[in-house]
Amino acid sequence: MTALAMAILSAFQGLLDDPAGLLSEGSANPLDRDWENADPDDPAWEFLSPQALPDPGTGCIIGVIDDAIPFVHQRFTLPGNLSRTASVWLQDARFRSDRGGDLPSGAEWRGAELSELLARAATGDLPGEDAIYRLTGAVDLAHPAIPSGAFETGHGAAVATLAAGFDPADSRARNHPLIAVCLPPRITADSSGVLAPLPILTGILFIITRARRLCRFIERQGGLPHGSVRLPVVINVSLGLTAGPRDGSTLIERFMDAVSARQADDLGPVRFVLPSGNHRQDRLRARLRPGQQIGWRLPPGDTTFNAIEIWGPPQDHAPRGDLQITLTAPGRAPATTALTLPWQYSVLSDPDGRPLARAYYTPHRLRDGRWRDGIVAIALPTCPERLREPFAPPGEWRIQIAEGAPDGLYDLSAQRDAVIRGFRRGALQSWFHDPAYRNCDARGFPILTDAQNGGDPLAIRTDTVNTYATGDWPLRGGSAYRRNERATVPTALLNDTQPGDCLAPVDQAENNACMIVRGRDSGSFALSSGTSLAAPQLARWMALQLSQGKVLDSRAAIRRLAESQSARHAPTPVVDFPARFPEF
Repeated sequence: MTALAMAILSAFQGLLDDPAGLLSEGSANPLDRDWENADPDDPAWEFLSPQALPDPGTGCIIGVIDDAIPFVHQRFTLPGNLSRTASVWLQDARFRSDRGGDLPSGAEWRGAELSELLARAATGDLPGEDAIYRLTGAVDLAHPAIPSGAFETGHGAAVATLAAGFDPADSRARNHPLIAVCLPPRITADSSGVLAPLPILTGILFIITRARRLCRFIERQGGLPHGSVRLPVVINVSLGLTAGPRDGSTLIERFMDAVSARQADDLGPVRFVLPSGNHRQDRLRARLRPGQQIGWRLPPGDTTFNAIEIWGPPQDHAPRGDLQITLTAPGRAPATTALTLPWQYSVLSDPDGRPLARAYYTPHRLRDGRWRDGIVAIALPTCPERLREPFAPPGEWRIQIAEGAPDGLYDLSAQRDAVIRGFRRGALQSWFHDPAYRNCDARGFPILTDAQNGGDPLAIRTDTVNTYATGDWPLRGGSAYRRNERATVPTALLNDTQPGDCLAPVDQAENNACMIVRGRDSGSFALSSGTSLAAPQLARWMALQLSQGKVLDSRAAIRRLAESQSARHAPTPVVDFPARFPEF
């Protein structure tokens, strides 16, 4: 635990230093951070109005980390223009020098302040919700970052309202306050997603810290003994990656497992829900043995980098450069790495000496103390944005595990290369090409598993799950068709070939792949799809179970409860919670 704590502090400091340029100018906290900052006594800084406080015995906090969460949406309010959003952290907003002294960046707004702004909007003093987003810094068109908070429909709006949105008149609404974290737009704009771990990790820390303080605030307001209010917390993170070790050893996974396994004295259980992913059929996973090779196809016209990760079998000794790979670009001679020290890299160049790709040596330590060799290969864009810039030739590259590598299976995964709607396009997904991999059967129906594929394909569908979601505790949510309650075709598979621990209906049917979701403004709606929408439905369901006193002390216990409430629980239970538009 000490090593994990030090790694988390290092990650937090990493966001403070902002080495990747994630934050806009004026967002970073220039002050000496007060890590033990106690909430001020100013009534305007209260978490919630007295009429909006949850019941200490039946409440459950819902945390959401996403892009552009509409925190004053009507579904996050109670009658009388009272906010149910207890706290929101806008990580990329201009820093508030009078608030949030313990935050590395951005602005925090609390429920009492938001209720006041909602009341002003109701009387016409502020011209609607959009004015609130501008006043709080959620929308700042002077910032150089993409103003995703101004998008009429966005990922965060759909996810947050599914996870924590209630009709204001719903008797359950008051017992489910929202703590929200809006990520910097540069995170969502990055087509690979590799910039997200640090802001997500700090977002988790924020939610847990504010949940503790909210419990103490409820005690003070109700005259209750210190430590007597211990509300449970469910945190939804509808984000993910397609490349990674998939062994539960990343910092985010270790932290989520540690938080879930430890019962704090001053807070209820903390549970996490993540999407299983949407890349089952995209040929982003492969398994090779030493000497085997597979095609890696880079599409023409791609203005972004393409990356793959190779992870070797566990070893009992420290890394010593046992893993080497051979890359062959179209029309070029094979080039083999010669890596010996962590974070060394090899450069693959064309005959004129211009770089085409790099391979980094990235071994890491497992939770049981063993090691895994790893290599990350990054190819340049196939379409440079400026004349005379080097570029990677499009077409089929070849990747081979060198003959001298230790025996065993080597996991390959291509990193995702896509952005959500509203952000700059130009990213085109690379994939593995394997002649033994079949997309459809003789009837034209999609092949859904490696067993159905037959033969011995190197490209696989198994273990295509979101690489944030391979720890021991978080619930992995897959999406199902509402018509037949089967897992959707794109839903990624776990290592045991299941499409998640639980499913939630998202798409209407195979030929109607969408569901109605809420937009940024109250009353607006959009159509969307994917396991990002299944996860918040499961988070909402789990919050309701915890508020009823259900004991969810393991992933298996959560699944058993879902099976007991599901009409269909074989092989994967479907939790059909009505979180949709009642008017449709």
